Amino acid sequence: MKKALHVISTGKQSFKDWLSITVQIHPWVDFIHIRERSWSANIIKKGVIELEHSGVPLQKIILNNERALASQLGVFGVHFPERCSEKGDDGSFLTKGYSVHSVEAAIEKQKKGADYIIFGHIYPTKSKPGLAPRGLAALKAVTSAVQIPVIAIGGITPQRVPECLQAGAAGVAVLSGVYEAEHPERAAKAYKQALWEGYHLEKI
Repeated sequence: MKKALHVISTGKQSFKDWLSITVQIHPWVDFIHIRERSWSANIIKKGVIELEHSGVPLQKIILNNERALASQLGVFGVHFPERCSEKGDDGSFLTKGYSVHSVEAAIEKQKKGADYIIFGHIYPTKSKPGLAPRGLAALKAVTSAVQIPVIAIGGITPQRVPECLQAGAAGVAVLSGVYEAEHPERAAKAYKQALWEGYHLEKI
């Protein structure tokens, strides 16, 4: 199974800059998460429509915590925080993911029907100042405890991708490493290359 690159919006770009970067990087990215807490449903909808018009497949787009809108727009899936009021399956065909921070939460979300989980943070990161990273051993514990794909997040550089895969990750998720890079497309390509190389190293 190929390893997936999830890229998550940071909430720091203007709509125009976010759209421009996302269109540039999408050929190298498996999933694009729209995680913009300050955007209204209408702005999110506009973003999805403009991405599709620019050639970004709906099957790459995941909305954060917006199940009804995701279903309405026909995107690939919806992603929820660990603590949420989401109440089981509503009969839609959306792929569902959750953020988790422990083995117990990972097992719980798998039982609730999660298709994948994002676990972290693995390494020190500016977005979690003063909070100790969970590390590769914790990542390994989570990947060993569940049968669904586990995506590693937090402080991940292309150089760190192989050891995340060795710990059982099915891919990595990146925010600032792509969206705040000097050359976002080049950064996305570097992550994708690292995932490809890491996958083939596992096969040797």
